Amino acid sequence: MFNGFRKSARLKVQRAVDEVVRESDRKARIENENRHDQILAELTAYNGEMLRVLRELAEAREQVAVLGQRLDDAEQRVRRDITHALDVRAADESARFVLEHMPTVPTFRDPHDTLRYGLELVKVDGLALEFGVASGTTLRIVSEALQPTGHDVWGFDVWTGLPEAWRTGFPAGEFAQQSLPAVPGARLVSGLFEDSLPGFLADRPGPVAFAHLDADLYSSTRTVLDLIGDRLVPGSVLVFDEYFNYPGWQNHEHRAWMEFVARTGVRFDYVAYTADHEQVVVLIRE
Repeated sequence: MFNGFRKSARLKVQRAVDEVVRESDRKARIENENRHDQILAELTAYNGEMLRVLRELAEAREQVAVLGQRLDDAEQRVRRDITHALDVRAADESARFVLEHMPTVPTFRDPHDTLRYGLELVKVDGLALEFGVASGTTLRIVSEALQPTGHDVWGFDVWTGLPEAWRTGFPAGEFAQQSLPAVPGARLVSGLFEDSLPGFLADRPGPVAFAHLDADLYSSTRTVLDLIGDRLVPGSVLVFDEYFNYPGWQNHEHRAWMEFVARTGVRFDYVAYTADHEQVVVLIRE
């Protein structure tokens, strides 16, 4: 009987030990699995971060390569590009012109702001004329400003583009239009200035209160100034759209104006310009 009891006790102890071992193994297995999952998640996150860093490094290398190419191009341009050298020279000449003739006048960055400033200066009655309409963008600005104040607004253009080459990149025919632009409040006159303007002025006496000279060429600008010159009065405003700050600027609108001033003795002030473009505003005075 005692032996049977001892055997039974050993079995119970054995079963208890087995249960403890199994439970311990189960917990250890769960802990290992959890640890494995945690390590796997950390490795996945690490790999994702490494891939992100590698992508950023690759993008940085590409940007450095692009920047290096740009620097090489810039160095080449500064050292050997004739067009760049001409632009720099034109800007320097224009800056010296500004210092001599209009060192304190208002400046603008947007050519349209320069135009609008000139329009704000118009205080006399008379015609408002634009020479060189093209797509009509600036004529719309003129019309919006002066048509409500009772000025008759007119735009002149031949519509077949420049009648002759102006400068590099602007051959004869540049700015040709497929159709006439629609400009509310303004009327259009077609033809070369020397053909259309004399008859127009003969039918419309009175001063020219405003003129936007966007003809580019010396010859065209001279024609306009010769024809409207005796209509300019104190208070008349002229906005030259390509007066300076490009290679050869001294030979076109600027030259036409200087010759007109020398011929007529008209008194005027430069009153504004575009700092990084080509526009200049002139006010006729007593």
